[in-house]
Amino acid sequence: MENFSRQRVDVAKIPSQVIEKWSPSVLNEGFVPFPKKLLRALHCVFPDNDSMKELAVILAVVDFKRPNLSRSPSLEYLAFLAGLEENEFKEALGRLEQKTYAGISGDSKGLEISLDGFLKKIETETQE
Repeated sequence: MENFSRQRVDVAKIPSQVIEKWSPSVLNEGFVPFPKKLLRALHCVFPDNDSMKELAVILAVVDFKRPNLSRSPSLEYLAFLAGLEENEFKEALGRLEQKTYAGISGDSKGLEISLDGFLKKIETETQE
């Protein structure tokens, strides 16, 4: 098991609009953007028990995504980001796959996770 550490960010470099919404001490590890459509659809997208673990999994995946990644994240690292035990993360990820919110390939050392189904669900729930 690797020994990961939480990153620390210079809060002064975070946009003032974000600092206004959260405290500097809450932001000192960074932040993950949260779309307003997801906020509006959250209760429809995640109506089940343990759905907060599923949301934590999705936000960990989103947090890791960057343009031009040189490698895929490990299960262990994503679980660390989400604040979950590996087995909890894997179970929640499996539920997301069953709901067709996530497409998963690779192995525990390098996961490829697509959230296309999740994004489509948000769009479906927020159509006007």
